[in-house]
Amino acid sequence: MNRGLIESGFLYEKSEEDRHEGMRLGRNQWLDGRSLAFMVENDARQMGQALGDQHWDRVLAILDQGDLGSCTGNAGTGALGTQPLYDAAGKSVLPAVTDAVAAEKFAVQLYSDATVADGYPGTYPPDDTGSSGLAICKVLKSRGTITSYRHARSAYGFLRLLQAGPVLQGMPWYNAFFQPNSAGFIDADPTWPGSGKAGGHEVEALAVEIDTHDAFNSVIIYANSWGTSWGDAGYFRMRLRTYEQLTGVDLKQILA
Repeated sequence: MNRGLIESGFLYEKSEEDRHEGMRLGRNQWLDGRSLAFMVENDARQMGQALGDQHWDRVLAILDQGDLGSCTGNAGTGALGTQPLYDAAGKSVLPAVTDAVAAEKFAVQLYSDATVADGYPGTYPPDDTGSSGLAICKVLKSRGTITSYRHARSAYGFLRLLQAGPVLQGMPWYNAFFQPNSAGFIDADPTWPGSGKAGGHEVEALAVEIDTHDAFNSVIIYANSWGTSWGDAGYFRMRLRTYEQLTGVDLKQILA
């Protein structure tokens, strides 16, 4: 990952991509110092509460970004198509939830707008430079589609956000992750760190199954944007301990 621009309280990092046909990445990191004021960890009323299983219903069809690095737009569109956000905001802006082609066009336009908002050199079209989850949230807020968004800086904060609805997660994507096992786990092989980073990817987290004996064995369920032939009909799973290894200082956005 090449460090980009640092100016006016912003940090930009561009992810270099090891391209895999039909499984594009395209997530860059954009950190805004003002986001610290909107961390879920700042809310003492929420922190310390018990966590439970959550499965948010995605009513929107699984999308397929093809060979465009629009994963951020696809993840944001997927979150709009997942309850409870769908009834609150997505229903009024998304095309028919069964029309994956029209929904993909919506996602590409969202990605395009984000490449303008993110401040990183290059905009789509014509430059397929990728974008960030933060830019997606900023665009949706500027459109009036959502009224706010929050971040998490810890595993507990991430799970706290998942108690309320779907979460956008930006993450380093390793080469081993391209081939989930038969149960949909991308981290089933414990040697995955040795496979090397392929780039950065944005996905939608929409469910958690809490392991009360070992919290870091809890399972997070995600929707990807590589079509239904990939993974578990377009979805995948990952253990919370892997999340801890991957995220570092990454910020997670929730649409609200």
